Amino acid sequence: MGRTDYARQRKIDEGIFVLNANNVAALPLIYETATNPGRWRRALDTVAEALEAKAIALLIRQPDSLSRDKQMLSSAYLDFVRSPAGIYYGLCLSKLQNPDWDYLARQPSWRITQDTETGLTAEALDSRADYRMLRRKVGVGRRWGVRFNADRLWFDAASIALPADQAAAPAALAPQLNGLLPHLTKAIELGRTFGLLKARYKAVLAALDHVKIGLAVALPSGELIVRNAELDRILSLQDGLSVDPSGRLAMPSEDLQAEVQAGIQVVGDAAAGKSRKAEFLVAIPRPTRDPSFLLECAPLVDSSAEIASGLQGALISVVDPVSVPEIDMRRFVKLYKLTRAEAGVCELMLLGLTTEVIAEHRGVSPLTVKNQISVIYSKVGVARRSEFIRLVMKLLPPVG
Repeated sequence: MGRTDYARQRKIDEGIFVLNANNVAALPLIYETATNPGRWRRALDTVAEALEAKAIALLIRQPDSLSRDKQMLSSAYLDFVRSPAGIYYGLCLSKLQNPDWDYLARQPSWRITQDTETGLTAEALDSRADYRMLRRKVGVGRRWGVRFNADRLWFDAASIALPADQAAAPAALAPQLNGLLPHLTKAIELGRTFGLLKARYKAVLAALDHVKIGLAVALPSGELIVRNAELDRILSLQDGLSVDPSGRLAMPSEDLQAEVQAGIQVVGDAAAGKSRKAEFLVAIPRPTRDPSFLLECAPLVDSSAEIASGLQGALISVVDPVSVPEIDMRRFVKLYKLTRAEAGVCELMLLGLTTEVIAEHRGVSPLTVKNQISVIYSKVGVARRSEFIRLVMKLLPPVG
């Protein structure tokens, strides 16, 4: 813990940061910003009201010098910057504030600093072009600043503007702001972490959406917390598989529902070392009488704690034999030493065609096709078509 961290902790221990009714009301809005940055306007409006301030500007500066600063504004500022005068201000006058932010960056975190401490007198600041425009257009006067974080990578700070007709800071400013500082700091840090995870999560989902097998991550309770586009398509068919109001997979019968739920639980236990079952496979019949969906559960543990610390659950894959995409079988044929005729039968099996239709396509008898399928199953080590399709999908995951 650095010197600044010790100073902050000592202030907390000494009870300087006290919450009262006004800033307690702001806390839910402040923490909502961690997952939804669009809530900063409402949060800053509530903070401004608690501080008896006119407007607040929050600056988040990234460590990458090529990245643009992010500014979160309360309503008074946000309405202004969207006006023609505000656009001019942003293009021509906002840079005059850079020395003020640079001064805050050199201050200890959570130290409340008045604008006159930057080296300019109140008269010099009031005559500066940016101050004059904001006083005229927004009605703000004296400003106070505070830096939130204590690390060397990020610079997060706020500028708190008082009403133009108010010569001194209100008595509520320091105690109210002190009470909110730990929460504003934490919300910014959480938002930064959530933003990185969200970007990574979206990248993973974007990749999963190219896989033509239905994929989902399920909690031990059976609730699906992640699923890709192919599974969404399968669920939208409402043909034997759907999602119930609690977010769990719903089956055609209660017995099958219980079987799948038990399967998810047992493979989830395997991830925690409480079960030896490494997989669970079941066919889901379809009311349309199309070939059954093939559902498999495999153990999953979130060792990186990106979803939740200590999470155990299941990776669920669902194959729709009616909609198996075209797959290049050459590697599979070579691996299992299949003949050209057997390779042709495999491709038609993946399309969900019956033995009779395959025979018609190949110009042979159904008995010949049955014998070829039997030989294929023996070579690849499966007993039925569902296991064959599952094996092909595992070895040659269809990505498009």
